[in-house]
Amino acid sequence: MGNPLYLILIAIFWLANTPAKQPMKHIFYLHGMIIEVQGINAVSPDFGPYEYTEIIEALEETGATVHHEVRTKETDFYEFGKKVSEEIDALIKTGVFPSDISVIGASKGGIMAMYISNINKSNINYVLLASNSDYTEKTFDWYLHGSILGIYEASDTVAGKDYRFWINRSKDATRFEQLQIDTGLNHGFLYRPIDAWMGPAMKWINSLQ
Repeated sequence: MGNPLYLILIAIFWLANTPAKQPMKHIFYLHGMIIEVQGINAVSPDFGPYEYTEIIEALEETGATVHHEVRTKETDFYEFGKKVSEEIDALIKTGVFPSDISVIGASKGGIMAMYISNINKSNINYVLLASNSDYTEKTFDWYLHGSILGIYEASDTVAGKDYRFWINRSKDATRFEQLQIDTGLNHGFLYRPIDAWMGPAMKWINSLQ
């Protein structure tokens, strides 16, 4: 048998020189309304195909566990939002840090992410893509929580409004910043996994450790 002290020293050396395993990130992706109507092969006459599968694959390539579910026209907005909020709570109860949980919502999915941020006070990350408009501000009486990045497109004629309204009323949000991008793709910028939104989104998600 080996010298116990020698074995202990070897174990200490091994642990000291083994890189710490990074915690697993969890991303909830909430798609736009066109998927509810047409399914995952949806094609807009104005903005082209919604590359749902490619977006999920691109998010998975970051090493995160991606939670996603295709909603339909029959999906209840509020019940679905509550279900996602409960799934977030369940992850936290298992020991996942809130900073390792993110919700990325696109268009209607982004409005749903805002609802989740209103009812769930955990300090998780949110990335809102084309989620604000005059209609949104007039319709919903929400106060958002968590660490929020709102991305809006300069050429977006559907939901290209900035997020100042929500920043001003969401005093309990840990962080709330906004970013204007300019791809020229109108609302279709969120239909594909382009770096213009994925880059800032992943930087935001990874900024809190």
